[in-house]
Amino acid sequence: MFSMKKILAIAGAGAMLVSVAACGSGTAGDDGGKKEISFQTWNLKNDKYTPYFEALIKAYEKDHPDVTVKWLDAPSDGYEDKLSSQAAAGELPDIVDGGNSILYGLAKAGALLDVSKQAPDAEKDYYEGAWKSVTMQGNGVEKGAYGLPWYVNDGPTYWNTELMQKCGLDPNKIPTTWDEYFAAGDTIVQNCKDVYLGTTMGYNAEDLMTAGVKSFMNDDHSKYTFNDEAGVKQISRFVELYKKGGIPPEALDSSWSQAADLFQRGNLVSMAGSAYSADGFKQNAPDLYKNLAVGPRISNDGKSASVAYEMLGISANSKHPDVAIDFARFVTNEKNQIEFDKKASVFPSAKGGLDDDYYKSIDESTLEGKALKITLDQVKDGYGSRPAEFTDNNGYKNFQQQIALAMQGKQTAKEALDKSVEFANEKLAQ
Repeated sequence: MFSMKKILAIAGAGAMLVSVAACGSGTAGDDGGKKEISFQTWNLKNDKYTPYFEALIKAYEKDHPDVTVKWLDAPSDGYEDKLSSQAAAGELPDIVDGGNSILYGLAKAGALLDVSKQAPDAEKDYYEGAWKSVTMQGNGVEKGAYGLPWYVNDGPTYWNTELMQKCGLDPNKIPTTWDEYFAAGDTIVQNCKDVYLGTTMGYNAEDLMTAGVKSFMNDDHSKYTFNDEAGVKQISRFVELYKKGGIPPEALDSSWSQAADLFQRGNLVSMAGSAYSADGFKQNAPDLYKNLAVGPRISNDGKSASVAYEMLGISANSKHPDVAIDFARFVTNEKNQIEFDKKASVFPSAKGGLDDDYYKSIDESTLEGKALKITLDQVKDGYGSRPAEFTDNNGYKNFQQQIALAMQGKQTAKEALDKSVEFANEKLAQ
């Protein structure tokens, strides 16, 4: 559902979706003179969100009696493959929910409309950073906006204050910069056994961009550039922390996804999470919850580089593209975004949304409120640093593997970065 969860590449999108534009339309047709469009979300049809979407659709249909909106919802498992199959068969719904890597794969295959051409006035309705997130180019994609921004997410860093105190750290001095973060790691390994600072290893774009790397990719998206001096320094620091015992060995396995369990068991001092993680800890680990503090994402410039945007793409084969775009703009307008975001503990991309009274009256006396406030500040000033085309298959998985080899002492940090950039650039050229 949320973009804070892992955004995967559409497996084999380029191969599966060849000549998508030539396929017949898979969108809903007309029934009795009505224009029917299909709207597909991602794991949102449940007790929490169904009433919202049903009311939303009912309100739109009331104002547009000639339109029928068919709401579809797909489970998280296999969602990317489902979209690929739908597009390849010419059955992509008129409107699809997805993160930037998902929509990039569809845009590259010609399966999505460029909204900036179809509705050039839409850009003014969204924050600048949000519009940038839907703007894609390079590697066979003509520059354009291949969707409309929807909700935004990020999150704070959670700290186990009981472990901090036990391992010689001051719970009242939460690390915020990378120097402070690595210094905390040194203190932990000196004072505690089988306790780790965290699972962060430097292979996320934000870990590099917030440490002084000038750019992850060049402006025209034709080359990756994250193997500069600052990048080598940052990865070298993670390698040293791992060697000292500050990162758990399990973190080297790119398929390992149990960091939250390790944190809840009391083996991790810190963990990057989302604004809604606080409620999860309250429900699933109440003893841990009582000892948690929150701080911002680690960054040398005070800005988060891990802001994630969910988007709504419009099928290139839609029989009613104007209606599909209009409904997508309705879903993503300021009023409707705020109503949804309150339910989901996420944030609006529509201009004016972040100034709503709801966000001005956050109760910071609770962990949930503190997490929400920190995330709000990050969303306002931060950005997303991972390019849409840096998918699992096109560079991210290989990057993880190269960093793991450096952690094990099988190559240097510079070699890991150089190989990662070389591999990703080769993928770009394909």
